[in-house]
Amino acid sequence: MQRRHKWKWIMVNIVCVMFLSSCVETKQLEKLGLITAQGYDLEKENKLKGTVVVHKFDPVAKNLTKIITVDANTSKALRQKQNLEIDQKLVLGQLRCVIYSKELAEKGISQLVDALNRDPTVGNMVYLTIAEEDAYSIMNFNQKKLKVNLGTYLYNLIKQNVESEQLTSPTLHEFNHNFQDHGRDPVLPILKIKGGGVVIKGIALFKDDRIVGELKNEQLFYAKVLSDKYKSGTQELGFTRSRFEKIIKEKDEGKNKKVYNKLFISIDNIRSKSTIKLMDKKTPHFRIDVKLDSRLLEATEPLDLSTTGNIKFIEKEINREMEKQIMDLLQYFQKKQVDPAGFGNEYMAHIRKQPLSKQEWRELYKDATFEVHVDNTVVKTGVID
Repeated sequence: MQRRHKWKWIMVNIVCVMFLSSCVETKQLEKLGLITAQGYDLEKENKLKGTVVVHKFDPVAKNLTKIITVDANTSKALRQKQNLEIDQKLVLGQLRCVIYSKELAEKGISQLVDALNRDPTVGNMVYLTIAEEDAYSIMNFNQKKLKVNLGTYLYNLIKQNVESEQLTSPTLHEFNHNFQDHGRDPVLPILKIKGGGVVIKGIALFKDDRIVGELKNEQLFYAKVLSDKYKSGTQELGFTRSRFEKIIKEKDEGKNKKVYNKLFISIDNIRSKSTIKLMDKKTPHFRIDVKLDSRLLEATEPLDLSTTGNIKFIEKEINREMEKQIMDLLQYFQKKQVDPAGFGNEYMAHIRKQPLSKQEWRELYKDATFEVHVDNTVVKTGVID
């Protein structure tokens, strides 16, 4: 009797599993169009132009990538129109990169970012980017010049620069975190078409959800040093040649031929650590200490590196130049009223009252003062002479 009861329950469980399985919607890859990249432009007032790069699973098709561009007022309406132009259902499960035009980002992108947040099929690791001009041009870049799908290409372009510490990670998660944080502002990479590919031009600085400024590639080193621990990265520094006159070696043939009217030194950062300390709460005053260990990779003049004194001289000059560059960067941040380094978080961690709103912090931030101290140690010199 007990055995019969046992088999009865087994049969009931089998029937339940079969019933539930029949209720699950099956999705065959051949019936899906996987969006790997999407771009948004401001077509005109109250009108968006949306472009998607779609990867199709079709073994008989020669071109597995399709680009669709439509106009609408919202991102959801864009998707509906895009679905009308393809024989496969569009899904965002493989989305790798989103591009917003600079014109659109200057007006605000919170509505479009929120639409991504509300879509359960979109992962937090999607990269957000800004097009120097329009997203449409990048999305329609000649696919024949790329060996992979555009979405995959852009994802790899950004990922390798994040891993080599040229960029701060521009994921949807990071943007949301910094956008909602009252003590730090988000940044995103700027893309442009150059020659045979799409390249990173610099980074866009955001005040809330709007672009208010940008940094060129040569400034990214200092921005990264301020915001994160930095384990690798190369930086070029320019000096007045006369500052190094006493340690420039002469060639055997006679005096050096001047190729440049300045002296340029390239260093490779091995490791760095920056600390931000609040020194005065009333009128915010911060002290920034940057500790670096670096290798001297290259100089445009043959330098005498045979003595400890000469190495110390080079370190001192590098420290002075870096301190100047970081201070210039901080003053630019203040001018644009952006705080990508997170000074607001440091300030709020030391005040005993209700957390400040973003606007309250911005009022304090515009009058903040800074002192910068760089301690760079040249641990290796390589062969530069």
